[in-house]
Amino acid sequence: MEQSQKRKDIIKVAKLYYYGNLSQEQIAKLLGLSRPKVSRMLTEARQLNIVQISVRDPNLSYEEQEEKLRHRFGLEYIRIVPSGTTDEISKKNVGHAASDFLNSRIEEHTKIGISWGTTLCAFVREFQAKAPAPNAKVVQMVGGMYSQSLNIDGRELVKTLSSKLQCEHSLLQAPLLVRNPVLRELLMQEPSVIEHNTHIRTLDIAFVGLGHSYDFYKDSITYRAEYMEEAEARRLHEMGLVCDICGHQLLEDGTEPDTFLRSRVVGITLEELHRVPLVVGLCAGHRKAQSILAALRGNHINGLILDEVAAISLIAAAGLS
Repeated sequence: MEQSQKRKDIIKVAKLYYYGNLSQEQIAKLLGLSRPKVSRMLTEARQLNIVQISVRDPNLSYEEQEEKLRHRFGLEYIRIVPSGTTDEISKKNVGHAASDFLNSRIEEHTKIGISWGTTLCAFVREFQAKAPAPNAKVVQMVGGMYSQSLNIDGRELVKTLSSKLQCEHSLLQAPLLVRNPVLRELLMQEPSVIEHNTHIRTLDIAFVGLGHSYDFYKDSITYRAEYMEEAEARRLHEMGLVCDICGHQLLEDGTEPDTFLRSRVVGITLEELHRVPLVVGLCAGHRKAQSILAALRGNHINGLILDEVAAISLIAAAGLS
């Protein structure tokens, strides 16, 4: 009964806001609620599909936005896809576009690098091979997250994608971060890691996620996966880092400062990433604008597949609107 009443209250607030054109402040005063409470109820209305929003665009074309970004950043490839009513739908749309793109580019001996992240997970989930590619190879670019609660681990993504392509894969048998630089150096001398790195250095195409790093330090994937202490994550947050790409932390200008993490990341280096002919960033949502911009400014990516909300936010952040 309590849930039923809550739903009725949410519907009432939604009707006042969308049908009655009342402001959140007016609704709060009318119903004796706080304005933040009204805001939360409107958010829940969308999450529960009580409210479904669509924006009708008779000229549904992203060519102008794509051209702006292609020209400004010298991109080899860019694709903007529709945004969904939730982040998950937007990521699914990006993943579907990435699936189409890989099918159009894969050749007999293509080596495909995969990092990790929620949008990469959507890509691998959406991918359907146009045809088997038994001589291709899927390569894990960074060490594993080793977290049961985060379904974004590069190892699983690599195995799933290679299974769909019916080809071999190469896994990096190491964690994303180690406790100290000495341990990293020892790991890099292991025969299996040396062999794996030969595949990393000969990638043809790479798909990477772009984390929004330490906008709020507890949102950081590396913190949530328990690779660092809270005090360490807070220190990185205070440095003004805006992007996480393959475990490397970037400032707004795209440079990687000399943090305590830099020598502890196990996986592809930024120098090696730059040598990959095509590095495609997969992103969705307005919060990714600064992360994408940093990756572009540092020339860490030369391909981009993103949703319209991320594109609008990126164009504004880059001063191109």
